[in-house]
Amino acid sequence: MKTTKKLMLLGAIALVFMQTVPGLPAQSPALVSSSSAASPLPGPGYGTPLSGKLYVGFDLGAALQSDITLSDSVGDSERVSFDPGVRMDMQLGYNLTKNWAAELELGFIISPVKYSYTFGTDYNSVALFEVPVLVNVIYSRPLFGHCSAYVGGGVGGVFINYQDAYGDTTPTAATFGYQGMAGLRYAFSPKWDLGLGYKLLGTTGYDVGSGVAYDGYTATEYRSNGNLTQSILVTLNCRF
Repeated sequence: MKTTKKLMLLGAIALVFMQTVPGLPAQSPALVSSSSAASPLPGPGYGTPLSGKLYVGFDLGAALQSDITLSDSVGDSERVSFDPGVRMDMQLGYNLTKNWAAELELGFIISPVKYSYTFGTDYNSVALFEVPVLVNVIYSRPLFGHCSAYVGGGVGGVFINYQDAYGDTTPTAATFGYQGMAGLRYAFSPKWDLGLGYKLLGTTGYDVGSGVAYDGYTATEYRSNGNLTQSILVTLNCRF
């Protein structure tokens, strides 16, 4: 009887073992495939910082406009200073290779004038408005985990005018613009990444408009040297 029970127990163990062992090869390829498949997020062994050829981007943050020199046609000039402002941009980009991308950027920058005799900031609030339209080239590389870094530059046009609290504006001037940028990104999903970026936007000189000289009665034309705007921005990108 004891021998029969032992044989039955050994037979049950053997049956369980035979059912378990054949199942292992069927599960193994799935496990290997899951661990070896290329991750859609940046990290070690990741082929490209941005998965998906086409992407859209957004950024928003503080803009710091450097002082400008405003000159008139009769030889007078003044230094115009600005308070911190705001910048927002939207990009439509395409990843050309694993590391290189090109994008079209449309932006909007508002920089309040801190002091200017010409603009009459003693009794009126005035702001500088800039609308950059740029073509950028971006170089990106993965760092660690889901993080990547990028640098880039762009050129294009910038549309500029000044507007006061009553809605009066100077004529809109179009001038050449150039831009440098750098930043970090963190991919928190296969399609989205969040980052922190820095941009330096410069322009060439431009006409501001006609007005009255410092003597109070002589008609004159005003011209500004180039603008230089630094921005610290929170960025958000969506890949397709």
